[in-house]
Parts: sequence; C-alpha cells; structure tokens
Amino acid sequence: MLIQRLEQLKSDCAWLPHLEDALVCLAEHKNVPAPAQFDFPGGYMMLQEGITKEVNEGDYEAHRRYLDVQVLLEGNESVVWNDISMLQPSVPYDPEKDKAMYNGEGCSMTLQPGTCYICWPEDGHKACRHIGQPTHYRKAVIKLLI
Repeated sequence: MLIQRLEQLKSDCAWLPHLEDALVCLAEHKNVPAPAQFDFPGGYMMLQEGITKEVNEGDYEAHRRYLDVQVLLEGNESVVWNDISMLQPSVPYDPEKDKAMYNGEGCSMTLQPGTCYICWPEDGHKACRHIGQPTHYRKAVIKLLI
C-alpha cells in the first residue's frame, strides 16, 4: 500500500497504468453528487459517501484485476491494512466482483482530505473506518486495470 497526497500522485506515480486518464476523470467529476460512476480508458471511478464504520468491524478485501486508488475528498477516514499473506481467507476470490475477503489483525492509519492510497493485489484493506466516533466521508475510488 502506498499513501500519498493527491497533488503528488501524478508526478510520483506516473508509472502506474492508466493513472493520467484517471486523474483527468477525477478532476472533471469530483463534485458530482455521490453515488456515481464514470468510465475512462483502462478503468473506472466511483464517487462514494457515507458514515465510517468501527475499525474492528468487517473483513479485509483484496483485488486481483484492478489496483485500488482511493482518494479522500471530504471528512476523515481510517483504513486498516495488512498483507494478505498475514490474513486468513474468509470468502474466496470472486472474479465477477474482483474481490476476495480476509480476516485477521492489521494496522490502521487515519487520513485527511486530499490523501490517497493505492492498494495492490497483496494489500488487504478495510476502508471507510473510524477510531473513536463515526464521521462522514466523501471519496473517489479509482480502479486501474492491471
């Protein structure tokens, strides 16, 4: 997992497949009401908003066909991470959903607006979480075809 400020993503991660098209899509549509989805060459972007869940709630997810680039636009969120080799499978990989589920322990990080993180196939992650009190979030979830 890579955590970075959005304004640094283009220069530091230009090697990521389809990133430039994704950032154009984000710039054009980030103020559209959520939920919404937009396609671009090599992937798609979903706008989401809601209330965070407790960090210990739920399982980790991991994806094989797409990199996950999650961009916090408003509010706060914690994300819980661990390498899937350190987690126990709970739901087998579903190719139609591009998702496998895992459980176990991990480490959490609290993010501020303008922060993004990239999850590779080995990155088990629980997004939209909180430590302490629930909070509102608005984010873009960008899927980049590997």
